[in-house]
Amino acid sequence: MSGAVPGGLWEREVECAAVAGAVKAAVQGQAGVLLVQGPAGIGKTRLMAEARTRAEEAGALTAAARGTELEREFAFGVVRQWFEPLLAVAEAERQQAWWAGPAAQAREVLAAVGAPSVPLGDFAVLHGLFWLVANVSQDRPLVLLVDDLQWCDVPSLRFLAYLLPRLEGLPVLVSAALRSGEAATDERLLAQVTADPSVQVVRPGPLSAAAAARLLEQALPGPVEDAFTAACHRASGGNPLLLAELARTLTAQGMAANSANADKVAELGPQAVARLVAARMARLPAATAALPQAVAVLGGETDLATATSLAGTLALSMGTASPAQATPTAGLEAAAALEQLEILHLGQEGARIRLSFVHPLVRSAVYHALNPAERAAAHQHAARLLTRAGADPERIAAHLLQTFATGNPDTVDTLREAATVATSRGAPGSAYVYLRRALIEPPPPNQHLQVLIAAGQAALLVDVEAAASLLQQAYDHTTDPVKRADLAALLGTAYVSLCAPDRGIALQAETLTKLPDADQDRRRRLQAGILTAETVYLPDRDDAQMNWDGIRHLPDYDCLGSHLLNCAIACRETALCDPAAAQRARRAFADGTLISKAAGDIAFDGGIIVLLAAEDDTVMRKLDTLIEQAHHHGSLLALAPTYAQRSYGWLGRGQLSEAECDARESLRLAALSAVSVGSYFADSFLAETLTEQGRLDEAEQALAEIGVTTATNPEGPTYVAWTILVRLQRLHGDHEAALDAAQRAREACDAYGIRNPALCGWRSEAALALHALDRREEARDMATEELALARQWGAPRTLGRALRVSGLVIGGSKGLDLLREAVTALEGSTARLEHAMALTDLGASLRRAGHRIEARPPLRQALDLATRCGATPLADRARTELAAAGGRPRRTALTGPAALTPSERRIAALAAEGATNRQIAQQLYVTPKTVEVHLSAAYRKLGITTRTQLPAACSLTE
Repeated sequence: MSGAVPGGLWEREVECAAVAGAVKAAVQGQAGVLLVQGPAGIGKTRLMAEARTRAEEAGALTAAARGTELEREFAFGVVRQWFEPLLAVAEAERQQAWWAGPAAQAREVLAAVGAPSVPLGDFAVLHGLFWLVANVSQDRPLVLLVDDLQWCDVPSLRFLAYLLPRLEGLPVLVSAALRSGEAATDERLLAQVTADPSVQVVRPGPLSAAAAARLLEQALPGPVEDAFTAACHRASGGNPLLLAELARTLTAQGMAANSANADKVAELGPQAVARLVAARMARLPAATAALPQAVAVLGGETDLATATSLAGTLALSMGTASPAQATPTAGLEAAAALEQLEILHLGQEGARIRLSFVHPLVRSAVYHALNPAERAAAHQHAARLLTRAGADPERIAAHLLQTFATGNPDTVDTLREAATVATSRGAPGSAYVYLRRALIEPPPPNQHLQVLIAAGQAALLVDVEAAASLLQQAYDHTTDPVKRADLAALLGTAYVSLCAPDRGIALQAETLTKLPDADQDRRRRLQAGILTAETVYLPDRDDAQMNWDGIRHLPDYDCLGSHLLNCAIACRETALCDPAAAQRARRAFADGTLISKAAGDIAFDGGIIVLLAAEDDTVMRKLDTLIEQAHHHGSLLALAPTYAQRSYGWLGRGQLSEAECDARESLRLAALSAVSVGSYFADSFLAETLTEQGRLDEAEQALAEIGVTTATNPEGPTYVAWTILVRLQRLHGDHEAALDAAQRAREACDAYGIRNPALCGWRSEAALALHALDRREEARDMATEELALARQWGAPRTLGRALRVSGLVIGGSKGLDLLREAVTALEGSTARLEHAMALTDLGASLRRAGHRIEARPPLRQALDLATRCGATPLADRARTELAAAGGRPRRTALTGPAALTPSERRIAALAAEGATNRQIAQQLYVTPKTVEVHLSAAYRKLGITTRTQLPAACSLTE
């Protein structure tokens, strides 16, 4: 029979082995995530304690935290539980090392109060916390433990979702306990954390009847009869906590564990712990019972002095005690008695005595024994007590959230102050919750609009639907045209994120009619928002608000709004295939104002799209700058589309590994920000990247994530996605399905007024499918239409693709001429992958025409380019065609300086200059493991083995 393992863990040998293995791996430098999941009382907390003990014995640094019902909204509550104690005992030199580099961005998370001089976005804080973990683990392996993960505050949960995919290569173990069947603080974020591929799940099961018998025999003073044991096992379902609570209650009541009492055990039911704890509490004097009530109200863990003071207040309010009973001595005596009854646990923290419950379920039983009115009054008392003690505003606010609204201005002031602190810590979600509660109070009339606006702005980053509602209320609450204009701009963004652009457009158009003509900056900002939303997000624009002919001829003003309007106009011109768009967008970005002040605005994003479609030489540097800015003070909401845009840029340049990396990062960040509209594009770019790599099943899955399949037709801006699906079906050989997808692409483009093949090249793909079905005349017409538009637009990649496809479907000598023209158009451009495609098709066509010798040079060049791009199917085809043409492939660029990807080249160059892996990771905003992987690849490609060889090798790179 399995018995207890060390520490009283009954029948937990397998679980303890998993804990030991995870700890050992972390100590040896291998990151891990261990999730202990099960119902309340099954032994999760004991396993967490086991993990901590084993980690400390192995020399690891440990930090433990617990999610609580009270502090679900407390900004980075779990993170602060981890790091505040570590920082409190660390010497100054070590603290300085821990806060080095980007970690300094997270200092406000652990600051007592106050806002930073430069407001930090939520992404900057998450990035800073990651580096804090990395820096702390550099000293010793780090084990982060969190119990009751389901109650973890949202900012800490978001950090875990950000941290887990980046742990590889760090000597860090994250061990969490999750109670099954309990509503989580944020189900979506929790699912994201628990679904991470690195998570190892341990699910402790119920104890066997034999183990239950052993446990009861050890816990009870007298003999335990078999019938009683069987009744206990049935009633508890083998739950160790229920068994232990039953044993404590029986001991306290002097009840014998015999057959006669077996029927009483059978009546336990689902509220067993609450009833058992209530039975023990009923035996306590009223003044003593107030102490666990106070501890429960304070969150389940607090210092003796605070708990005693609150207990005295609670007892007085209930008329069960006198002030003399609230003394420290009386409190200590009561705490000692409660420890004897195994309700509370006494601990020492410096000179202070700490009180906590023996188990969260015991705290829950005590807390919920108070009726709602008593609980609300107790939290009000706690808030006053903490206010007098000068506590952190967020700790006070946590109690105010549990009270009834009374219209108290002091409550509103405290909640607003707590929101300011939460914002300074990069936790807009917590700020939103505090301000939402302030609105319920409600605020005085002269503050109401301010609170509405502040709540709406905070909600924009965490709950766009709530943000739209609050900002709409604020808009309706004021008649000031300037305030309305600013609110309308925010609402325009919110409604786009909610896939309801028409509402934002109508609101902004109405606001424009009442905005003074002299306020050109705001007027143009609103016009830019309307026009971009209509162009990118609003299909079938029969009732468009913007007079297109009039607005595109408006004079320029030297203001931000004018730059944004130029971006919006250029975006519409790009959709219409007007080559003037590129120059207009370049003019908008010329003075740098947009980059520094408007990143994240939808019109700004439209301008970036124009530059990408025009294959502008500077756009990738602009995107690098935007990402660098966001790492310092940006938000997840703004950064996710920037990574998607850079993914599109890499894709156009044939850098497939870079494109995949950025697309996946965009999707991860979008998931953290809970806004899905940008996923239409990130998933599309990811699908195209995977397709070019030959990973067709993964590409189809990426499109399925946004609902684009052969059997579905979702709403939204899916025009890019349908174009990718055409190509996928064609590569599968299902040309009829490809044509069906092409029809969907046509309909989507028509609905959004998109003619430019630089944005959606569905015609080329449809032409190839028609050609394969021997519908040659239709194929030629389709290809010719695309070629005319491509010549009009003029960007090399778009033109080269249209020329290549036209050459293939027209065939003969004219087709060869078109293929040669495609190669010429692409030579010297950044569109390496499209260049490789044109070279391959030219070489293959020459071979089929009998020009085998002439076919070899383009095929050799195609093989080299495709290999460098990572386009495996294309490289295989070029190699096959070269062999058929009688040529031998020369050594491809799998090695040598030309084989380096942009990331490998940047990392190798920094390493050659003497930067460490950690410094490189911080400078490029990647993980140390990513640097290690890229450097290893660079060493292999450059044919070197040591860092000292890098300077000479890097001098040979392009």
